[in-house]
Amino acid sequence: MTGKRIKIMASVLAVATVMTGCGTKIYDMTDEEQQLIVNYSAYALSKHNIYQPDGMTSATEAETEEQDTSAAETETETADEKTSEKTDTEHENGNSGQSQQTAQETKPTMQTVSLAQAIGYDGLSVSYAGLTTEETYKEGSYYSMEAGAGNTYAVLKFTLSNTTGTDMNVDLFTNTGKYKAAFSGGKEYEAEGSFLTYALNTFQGTIAAGQSVDVVLLFKVPQDTVCDSVTMSVEKDNVKNLIAL
Repeated sequence: MTGKRIKIMASVLAVATVMTGCGTKIYDMTDEEQQLIVNYSAYALSKHNIYQPDGMTSATEAETEEQDTSAAETETETADEKTSEKTDTEHENGNSGQSQQTAQETKPTMQTVSLAQAIGYDGLSVSYAGLTTEETYKEGSYYSMEAGAGNTYAVLKFTLSNTTGTDMNVDLFTNTGKYKAAFSGGKEYEAEGSFLTYALNTFQGTIAAGQSVDVVLLFKVPQDTVCDSVTMSVEKDNVKNLIAL
């Protein structure tokens, strides 16, 4: 009611002002009514004065909108940064987990067995017969292999024996693995592939009951390699067999 009364009094004051210009007698207001008009006018002026930071309106509408927009942008940027950091972390963790899983899947199982067990023929024994070094390896008079400048062959010699009472067909060319050797605790080398008839990693033939065949493995190594001792392994079907020679 008070607000309505103030508006009515303001309207009366405006009409009275206009009528005064026409010679009409101004409306006489009481002191209370005049004070109401003054208070309302001050209220209206303060409310709509956008350049007045203090008073009944503490902030302009434009300033309020700008502050709200700035706060919203800051919150959005913070949320985006957190999301990006979380995504990067998850991505790194995911890649790390995948790398570890792949390494576990591809890393071969290791076990210590005899060379005969690694080859996998029942009734076939394999005995180690020693090691020599040769720059040129010859098989009979019809085939030879050159190690090349600065290199030599470490030649490991073995004997395959058929311990059964029947002939045995042996195919180490098809049913083979990766033969590796390290000399005097040094670097590990893989056996050379060759066309040798009597190489352990390529042998194909029949061994008669109770009979034996001599075979070799060739490893190309630098000439200064010390070959006083040897450790050997056969990797097959994701299993690395450490050979007890």
